[in-house]
Amino acid sequence: MRLTAERCRAEQARQLELSVSDPLVNRRKIAAKAAEAWGKEAARAEKHEAGVPEALSKEDTEIADEFASEALAQKGSHAD
Repeated sequence: MRLTAERCRAEQARQLELSVSDPLVNRRKIAAKAAEAWGKEAARAEKHEAGVPEALSKEDTEIADEFASEALAQKGSHAD
């Protein structure tokens, strides 16, 4: 299940609030990092919701190519 951009932005706002209001310095630092991560996830969710296709990583592309090669090889061996 994907998170919606709205949900991510809400969590980002909550973490930003904690990053300035929490009484403990360590928790403020953690909240700031979490807010940054939620912002990145919100951007990804916005792209997904807009229908922008995600590019595969180099590693995923290599794996997909390997599967395609194996499928072609199997198809060729069953052509008898």
